[in-house]
Amino acid sequence: MRNLLLLEWRKLKLPVLITLIGLSLTVSVLTGTLYKSYALEHDLEAWEVGISFIVFLFPLISVLPVGWLMYFERKDQFLMYTLPRVKKSRYLLSKWIVVAGSSFLIMFVAMLIGVITALYIKPDIVPVYSLVNPDTGEVIPRLESEHFLGSMFVHQPLTYGVLLSLWQGFLSAIIATLGFILSLFISNIFIILTGPFLYVTMENFALSLLHLEVYRIYVSFNPEFYDADKHGYWPLLMGPLLALLFTAFIAFYCGKIKKITVYPS
Repeated sequence: MRNLLLLEWRKLKLPVLITLIGLSLTVSVLTGTLYKSYALEHDLEAWEVGISFIVFLFPLISVLPVGWLMYFERKDQFLMYTLPRVKKSRYLLSKWIVVAGSSFLIMFVAMLIGVITALYIKPDIVPVYSLVNPDTGEVIPRLESEHFLGSMFVHQPLTYGVLLSLWQGFLSAIIATLGFILSLFISNIFIILTGPFLYVTMENFALSLLHLEVYRIYVSFNPEFYDADKHGYWPLLMGPLLALLFTAFIAFYCGKIKKITVYPS
């Protein structure tokens, strides 16, 4: 298995490293510049401001560097040459591990660099308080009471940033898994690379229409002002769970109902 994993990593190494470096630089630059137009209370808020556009695009970022490989191996019938050397299940498992792991790595490292930029590289912000105490009429900090995990965000920002970056990497791996499953059965590279983004967009629209916004995967990816005291923590798991269920449905429908074969017959 180790040799298989190394083989698959070599195939994806260049686009993964290019994306990782490019995304890390983008997040760092956005974190270090966009915050200047905002009135903020805490340095880590600069990271949240900087990644707002990245959050919207994360389903594409998760798939584009890694989702193309299986398509070309099926198209060129390269898979047939692997049959004498390795079992189908073992080969596909190793490929999925590298695809999901690479997507996790890209998102985790890029987001963590943004956190480090916000806390230790950019100049310290001048706090601007906007919440008014109704009893005294004075402006007071709002983040600790209104932000998701506010106490950790304010007093342990690095811990908060590392944990959220890990979670965002995990969600990226889930979306990459959807792209990988599509690449096993679909012969259209455009659908493979954009399908996960279209799924997340439709999920976002449908849940918003049903007034179930707290269950969206976008909220899970960037909880920011998610009210855990009101909704609890389990709704943050619903978006990833729905994505996994949709992925399982695609695999079942294409493999068992439509009888689409992964390996050329």
